[in-house]
Amino acid sequence: MAKKSWSVTTDEGTFSVDLKGSKVSINGGAPERLNRFAKKTHFLDTEYTIPLGNRTATLFVQSMTSPVLAYNGTDCATGQPWEYQKIPAWGWIFIVLDFASILMGVGWLWALLAVIVTGVAIRSKMNTALKVIISAVLTLILVGLGVMGIMLVAATM
Repeated sequence: MAKKSWSVTTDEGTFSVDLKGSKVSINGGAPERLNRFAKKTHFLDTEYTIPLGNRTATLFVQSMTSPVLAYNGTDCATGQPWEYQKIPAWGWIFIVLDFASILMGVGWLWALLAVIVTGVAIRSKMNTALKVIISAVLTLILVGLGVMGIMLVAATM
């Protein structure tokens, strides 16, 4: 993970938060491991509670995207409103289908790639219809590869 820095202003003052790898430094203090902070683990990401005086900010470390530090519902890097984005029900359906493709003989590497691409599509800022279409096309390709793999195995028997 690359180094990332934020400046957070609370009613107690301005705090500097630096993230490098799995360590965070507040106001230039000694770097501390993220494991030291309270955390919640989700499917594709983890959120950490970072103390800023008597206040807290939330650090979201997401797979395949830049980490986000949010304070009072605002992204500290952009100043834009930010909230944790849960995976919608339709996204879980595609993720399950992508994992099922492993059982169909597509191969773990292709199925893992499908899960990653589906995860990125679900989390992207595209509109929902486009995300569903991308996930559906990817899943159909995987199912097609799985059926071809089963047919090839059956033909060689």
